[in-house]
Amino acid sequence: MTEQPSAGRAFRLYLSHGLVLDGWVTASGRAVAVEDLEYELTASAPSVEDLVRGYGGGRVQWLPPTPQHQAPPAQQGERR
Repeated sequence: MTEQPSAGRAFRLYLSHGLVLDGWVTASGRAVAVEDLEYELTASAPSVEDLVRGYGGGRVQWLPPTPQHQAPPAQQGERR
């Protein structure tokens, strides 16, 4: 599955018929929405506006940025 890049900006897309999709905008401006995590289905468009238009309308909620971890936590007995 495509993973959210660290340079992207996360959003939640509320479609007019009630479905809610998580997604992100890449550093280049391309919008990606996750339709089904189990089957790894995504949709993408050149912009968020194009993505919303492709779904027949909706609204975008921008999510606050989350800190990125530089390294996984040390395991018991492991030296850092």
